[in-house]
Amino acid sequence: MKWIFKLGLIILILTCLTCSNDNSTLPEDYWIKVRVDPTVELFCTIHRLAKTGVDDTHELPKYIRDIENYFAPFRNHRAVNMAKKLWETHHINISALSTLVVYLDDPPKLTPLNQLDPLPSELDSRWTADVISEFIVAAREFSRDSEYMVFFNSQRQLFDHSIMNLYKSLNDENMLGWFKTYFGYVPNNYTVIVGMQTGFGNYGASITQSDGTNDFFSIIGAHSPFFWNGIPRFSSSWLTPIVVHEFCHPYINPIVAQNTELLKESGEKLYSYNKAKLTKIGCLAWNHMMNEYIVRACVIRYFHSKKDNEAVNRQIRSNENQGFIGIRALADLFEEYEKNRDKYPNMDSFFPRIAIYLEQYVASLN
Repeated sequence: MKWIFKLGLIILILTCLTCSNDNSTLPEDYWIKVRVDPTVELFCTIHRLAKTGVDDTHELPKYIRDIENYFAPFRNHRAVNMAKKLWETHHINISALSTLVVYLDDPPKLTPLNQLDPLPSELDSRWTADVISEFIVAAREFSRDSEYMVFFNSQRQLFDHSIMNLYKSLNDENMLGWFKTYFGYVPNNYTVIVGMQTGFGNYGASITQSDGTNDFFSIIGAHSPFFWNGIPRFSSSWLTPIVVHEFCHPYINPIVAQNTELLKESGEKLYSYNKAKLTKIGCLAWNHMMNEYIVRACVIRYFHSKKDNEAVNRQIRSNENQGFIGIRALADLFEEYEKNRDKYPNMDSFFPRIAIYLEQYVASLN
């Protein structure tokens, strides 16, 4: 019995250490906002209940059990059935949902924060105006029928400690300065959203306000919980590149969309070379791959700016293993952008050069 007592004492001490010295409140002047978003969690819950077989993570077992127990009576709800259908007809998954959530306020109202018809350019291309309208109505009904916010508020302690754990690991305040220098502007706000159900999945999103200004979002998946309390852990060694990556997406994705004709031919050919690997990580089309290629090259250049050769090489190896062949050479090309900002004042102006390089690279593969 002594070992049981000792084990219990150790767990108690560890729990106290995990939760001590924090008020679960970020400083008011913190350089980046961090939160758990109820709309993200609502959409993830609906998608989870739909059991599409994709994005069905179980990285926080206790939290997932609480979700499945609470919402079990709603497995056949209209919103859940619609989520199943949207996966089958439009391949709407968490990646597509993440671009919509930032345009809506909290459940149960889910009021659009800006006009959704015509569709904003930041929304994933899998969405259509009629589908969005129908899904929002169904999600609103689900939220009210299930009293979703009652459940969400019951998890506040877990959310608050998760936020603080991420905050403590996000330690590069010069990151925002790099974004401004590299892309030429910064949005109104950068916000990190802790994705309590996205596991190892991470997503970037943005919203253009009615006055033309932008807010950028980085949804960071929660995983690797402490075994004694289920609170997710975060480490700066992997958190920093992910946050940089996801905040690069709102800069890069719209430019790729604006240059579709310029990039399409080489993009389709490049995608065909490693389609099997790329599909496994969620790149379901050539333009998804192109977003990722250029964002990943930017992340490598971020670590070049820090003179962190170990991180540079780690990023290159990881990207190559995931199917992004030639990523080292593409990242090296960006040095031309960095050294000629009078010629290339922003990333938009550099895209024709990227297109020429990709044409040459694809030709060399043939």
